[in-house]
Amino acid sequence: MKGGEIEVMKHFLFNARTADECWASYLIAKRHKYLIDNFSMWCDYLRMLNKLGQDLRNPKNICPEDFMAAHDNATRKIETIHEKERAEQRRRWEIERREREQQRQLQREKDAEDFIANKSKFFGLVITDEEIIIKVLESIDEYYSEGKAQNICVFGSEYYKKADTLILSARIGGEIIETVEVDLRTLKVVQCHGKYNQDTEYHERIIDLVNKNANLIRERMKVA
Repeated sequence: MKGGEIEVMKHFLFNARTADECWASYLIAKRHKYLIDNFSMWCDYLRMLNKLGQDLRNPKNICPEDFMAAHDNATRKIETIHEKERAEQRRRWEIERREREQQRQLQREKDAEDFIANKSKFFGLVITDEEIIIKVLESIDEYYSEGKAQNICVFGSEYYKKADTLILSARIGGEIIETVEVDLRTLKVVQCHGKYNQDTEYHERIIDLVNKNANLIRERMKVA
């Protein structure tokens, strides 16, 4: 056995996968006295041929006269296939993204409809002591703006979906002071906080003002 063949045998011995993939083709190449200069590269070439659906028992395929040209040609074909696959994957991802966005949009529209159906009776409700003005949040966008301005979770936790909760914004001169949550079952304030969920100097005053005017909320609840 020649030195080159010994190296090939060692390669097969320590690379079971290569042996499974290339042994039969190697025997054919050997019978045709084909000179393999770089065995690892030749095995890579066979793997590419296999992916391309080429017959690995055909000497014309596995024993090219110009190996490097054949190798480069196979590489280009594989790259073309991979690019088509990647393009197809990107197309599928885009379709899935659009479908998800469509579902999110449908959900947003449903949330808005449900919010109006549940809370529109309270729209326009204002509680005030002439300095502090407490108004009902009248849209999901207002929940978002309130949450962002105050760094609170009134939007993120989807308070607009809570049927037994009414959210109001206490303001002075148009500036948000605290955000108020009223339990519609008890008509009591259950939460009232300022920015970063901190209480302000107006905290107790706001709670007292809302609780004392619970009848205004009760009257709105009587509306069909």
